[in-house]
Amino acid sequence: MAGARVDPEQRAAVVARLTALRQAGSLTTAHVRTAASGLRVGERTVWRWLGTTGPGRTGPARYELTPTDREAFAYFRGNIAALARARAAVRSGLGQVAGTPVPDFLATGWANAPAVTLRTLQRAFERQLTPAELAAWRTGEQGRRAASVYLTRPVTGRNVVWELDHKQLPILVLPPRGPAVCPWLTSVIDDGTRALVGWAIALTPHTGTVLTALRTALLVDEQRGPFGAVPAMVRVDRGLEFAAAAVKDALAALCVHVHQLPAYHAHRKGKIERIHQSMEQTLLTGLPGYTKGPRDASGRLHGPLSDAARDRAAAETTGLAPMRIERFVTHRFAPWVTWYNTQRPHSALAGRTPAQAWTDDATAVQRLDAAQLRHLLLAGVERTINKDGIRFNGLAYVAPELHGRRGQSVHVRFMPHDDRFIEVYLDGQHLCTAHPQGQLSPEQVEAFRSHARDESRRLGAARRRASARTRAELAPMTDDEPDAAESRLVPAAGARDLLGRANDDMLRRRAKTNLLGLIDPTASQKSTR
Repeated sequence: MAGARVDPEQRAAVVARLTALRQAGSLTTAHVRTAASGLRVGERTVWRWLGTTGPGRTGPARYELTPTDREAFAYFRGNIAALARARAAVRSGLGQVAGTPVPDFLATGWANAPAVTLRTLQRAFERQLTPAELAAWRTGEQGRRAASVYLTRPVTGRNVVWELDHKQLPILVLPPRGPAVCPWLTSVIDDGTRALVGWAIALTPHTGTVLTALRTALLVDEQRGPFGAVPAMVRVDRGLEFAAAAVKDALAALCVHVHQLPAYHAHRKGKIERIHQSMEQTLLTGLPGYTKGPRDASGRLHGPLSDAARDRAAAETTGLAPMRIERFVTHRFAPWVTWYNTQRPHSALAGRTPAQAWTDDATAVQRLDAAQLRHLLLAGVERTINKDGIRFNGLAYVAPELHGRRGQSVHVRFMPHDDRFIEVYLDGQHLCTAHPQGQLSPEQVEAFRSHARDESRRLGAARRRASARTRAELAPMTDDEPDAAESRLVPAAGARDLLGRANDDMLRRRAKTNLLGLIDPTASQKSTR
């Protein structure tokens, strides 16, 4: 009963009543016993509240912390035992504790301080300092924030506000080249429905992963659920990838407001932090290579995989290698996102899934066509068209529109974890969507060959027309005119006007024979005359 917690307001009311009885001279032990019974505490506790040890006997008052005590608490980083030793050393006149002099500002402040016990100081600090103040000097800013109280954001409709963030996943995967790494995830969640509407995974976070995650969130994909629309605002932190000009320009083109949060304020985007925690608890902890798992005495992970630098470098040559990043993305993470959005009930959504919350919400959304979102892919990667197409990430990409463009430089835009296609741009204009060779469907192969045949026929016809036009318009001058040895180009219509219809055949014959270096027989006859 002595350890029961008492409501502060109820305690204050009891103390006020008993103090009034004592001032009137009518306070008895029965009054204290009755109050203690009602509050479910001991009688000595009630007497201590009144500042006495019993009827008619005055006890010690509660110790109140001085400014020096508070400064010492900060100086000793919340160590009350060290504070008490220094305080006792100053009172005894030693001036030092544990072989170290007590700072002058503490020695001056404690010069005439009363003697108090360590337990009294501990109770005084616990009573007069808030948990946030205690944590601020013991564990730092993170502890202070953990003990703080925050406002919650107002409820919004679906797709009104998005939150974006990066997270390095604590799971080892093998990239296409190099040792095992922990990849980075870029997430986009809908504030109103808690849906993970967009994501991208890469070896390191960059502007391309942000643009890819945004593009995924903006597009409608029946396999992912009903999500996909243009938001009114996005919240981002101060990461350089989110502040990139390409990201700002892409969102500005869609008239989306960007709200940049203060640095190191994770609670300002708590919904996405909670999703990352759920992902780690329900997905990553059950996969081999989870780097936050238990370790042995040497620090090595329990299990078949190790995250030591030497073991990472040798992982590909040994039989115990982490899963490939492509397999992790397609066979582990993507199914988990579908499960989270469509099957996992959420307590903040009244037991509904994010997909159900989205469907039940009547807030209007604006959809966009995929062709309007090509500019949200990574831009600026320059490649040259080779004889087998565009070489990118170890694959050769082809498209019918690339036929006849060997040697041209183009810009490639791509999704970091999707090698099924690339977007090709020429002089800032979209040229085609290219697909890797070896993965083309029969229809795509036939389209490529048909386009090649059409181009060959078109260019052949154009060459024949040009040759015919040139032969028709190349007319040499007659011998009667000056400079008979020379020939010049004249308009075909003008030649007909000058020489008449009767000379057209002769002009054409002379033009053809002169071009071949032959002598006109009519000219030789005239010369013999």
